[in-house]
Amino acid sequence: MFHDVVLRDTRPEDWPEQRARIRERVMLSMGKAPDVRVEPRFEILSEYEAYGLRHQKIRFSVLPDEYGLAVLVLPKGTSPANPAPAVVVCHGTYGWKHGKWGPLCLERLIDGGWGPADCGYSIELAQRGFATVTPDNYKCGELLTGGEKISEEEFRTRRKQVVEQFHKDYPEWSFDGRRLLHHQRLLDVMDRIETIQHGNYGVMGHSLGGRTAINLSALDERIAVSVPSAGISPIFPNVPSALRNPSKKPPFTANETASWFPYDYQDMFALNAPRPLLLLEAFNDGLSPNIESGFQCFLKGQRAYALLGKPECFCSLTHGDGHATEGYVRQFAYSWFERWMLKR
Repeated sequence: MFHDVVLRDTRPEDWPEQRARIRERVMLSMGKAPDVRVEPRFEILSEYEAYGLRHQKIRFSVLPDEYGLAVLVLPKGTSPANPAPAVVVCHGTYGWKHGKWGPLCLERLIDGGWGPADCGYSIELAQRGFATVTPDNYKCGELLTGGEKISEEEFRTRRKQVVEQFHKDYPEWSFDGRRLLHHQRLLDVMDRIETIQHGNYGVMGHSLGGRTAINLSALDERIAVSVPSAGISPIFPNVPSALRNPSKKPPFTANETASWFPYDYQDMFALNAPRPLLLLEAFNDGLSPNIESGFQCFLKGQRAYALLGKPECFCSLTHGDGHATEGYVRQFAYSWFERWMLKR
């Protein structure tokens, strides 16, 4: 079902060329972004304390007429003289409306009863010594609501209008490509924040955030360690639903008439190699029921790590907790960041 990324006769010295071909195919599916240069700029909109940690809400440039919003959480003792290692935290689909605030909260009930208590990665990582940067994904959270409290019906209406307008404005681009640019612009800004260590960033996310995390780490080598959760749902078995989803148009076929696909997730894993990658997936996730195909992707993708002599940098944790990350899973994920990012 899934093609090999490493063939029997592939040698380590062949990998740079093979990797370049894989990346070219993946970028084909992302579509064509506008050819504009944006100077990395950000401003601190507000500062506050929560959970005993300093928070800074920032606005950063993305396109000439568009910006992003994010919250930087700093562990205790962080300063320009003592910068902290940084992890980008990508919110999930539970946060279409609430965006970045989900990973920034440890309570289950927020603003009338939303937000899972098992995705507070931004706070828990900061409590362990990491600076975290949590953005609203493209047209999620405040970027869609404008900070207003709106009904679910109004939110769905705005969301539909955004998707339709995006494809009118950028017919050769994809939502995945736009989300990728959004987070890469955030990395550009992080390179200029004095209280965090530059380069060698981590990324973690759940559901939509997991998909965002694997895309970012595969296609931007400033990400040194990646932990996507519930974000790996192979494309091939999901073709019918994917092609019905307007946010995934233009379809990620490079040639619709030939019905072939530029990439699947084993390619994304291979693009991460040899940088540390931890995959968190459930064998009973109703939103991603094709776990057998996921395992096939795991096996094919990890061969790139073996080829490059870094098998220890690829890891998967499969659990039975459904579409969630319970405490023991989160602790394992945080220890993965500590293993590869903290100075010993």
